[in-house]
Amino acid sequence: MSGDTLRPIGHQYALAMLGGGEERVRSLAQSAGTQLTMDAFLRVQDEEPVPAFLHSALCAMSLPTKRPKDDTQPILREDGKYVLAINPRPVLQAVDGKTVLRSLGVPYGAYPRVALIYLLSQAVTKRSRDVYLGRNFTEWMRRLGYQTVSYGPRGTANLMREQVDRLLACEWQIRWEGKDAGDNAFAVRDVKISNEYAGSLEKNGAFAREIRMSEAFYSHLVDHAVPLNEVAIRELKGTPTALDLYTYLAYRLPRISSDRGQTISWDQLAKHLGNDADSKRFRQTVRETMQLVSAVYPNADVDFSGRKVVLRPSPAPLERKLVGPHLRALGAPAPETAPRSSVVKRPQTTVRELKAVESTLPFPSGSLNYGKREAKFRAIGLDKGQPWSVDAMANAFRTGFPGIKQERTDTEWLRVWEAFVVRYAERRAQSGAG
Repeated sequence: MSGDTLRPIGHQYALAMLGGGEERVRSLAQSAGTQLTMDAFLRVQDEEPVPAFLHSALCAMSLPTKRPKDDTQPILREDGKYVLAINPRPVLQAVDGKTVLRSLGVPYGAYPRVALIYLLSQAVTKRSRDVYLGRNFTEWMRRLGYQTVSYGPRGTANLMREQVDRLLACEWQIRWEGKDAGDNAFAVRDVKISNEYAGSLEKNGAFAREIRMSEAFYSHLVDHAVPLNEVAIRELKGTPTALDLYTYLAYRLPRISSDRGQTISWDQLAKHLGNDADSKRFRQTVRETMQLVSAVYPNADVDFSGRKVVLRPSPAPLERKLVGPHLRALGAPAPETAPRSSVVKRPQTTVRELKAVESTLPFPSGSLNYGKREAKFRAIGLDKGQPWSVDAMANAFRTGFPGIKQERTDTEWLRVWEAFVVRYAERRAQSGAG
């Protein structure tokens, strides 16, 4: 047995895709994977990454996975330099014709995690505190990736509505003591995500199509947003632990500089993921969950097999390459030319091409209407962003994309830029139509 078989299934799928295309992935899924992980892998690999964002503190410290015994009590997460406090403040509500002040409780489960990523992604991408939800609640749910929206007592719409009400009624405190390079200390005290939100229904019973994020939370978010892949979020949206593990790894792994990686205890990981389960059960849950997470984030290089958790430096999940050289080296040698997948729309890639190092550059500065290099970016803006100004979109991208100062290959820049342009045009059209 190869040591590669000990890797999470997503790593194995990625190596199989490079070595034999979709057919080999399906063959591997029959012997070592599952239909769920294979479908998630193929769907994510079939789509270009779509930028999504979450505050770095919320990547490092999560909401409760289950309803607490007393959900009206504040939640406190603390681990060394991280502290997250969520205080469910009372809100005014009409009960039997009378106005009462009561606590809705803290948010928990998968629904508020998905809603939170959407709200913060909209704010960062649009560079605006005003977040557009949709024409109605059903449309908004579908924006979040829920194709079937039901309105019964336990229907998806009512469950989401309850959690969004809880989420936006809470007051947040975040403390972060930065010690590592690029890990600046900060503190955010007694802020709400939205100070003006009063429930997901307006007084006349109509859906509140837009919310305004509080100035304090928004200004801090812009400086501390972690890039995610919205396509991957859709695949994980039903499992809170999978969302937590994905967002934590998306934040942590690209920031590790040592080739030896970083070791943390299982108890530390449990605190980060907001899980109160006993150690043995938690370890089993994480190991099982990582199979699905790795399917949508094959480049995540982690080891959950031992008594300690080992985190190793890995590319961010927005990078389009199936698998980085750090994982590629663990797999069996691939054929000189990898067969083309019937699902993944990309040209044939040779091993030499995969190993070639393309020069990295910053995103083009100034106008995209001039220059040879800028022409490729301008073409995407004209094709995907009509009728909006290419330079206006470029300026919005420069101010709204947290990784704008990072140097990337032009191939990577063009992919991220195209995803941004498509979303920019869609949102401007929706805003204008609304």
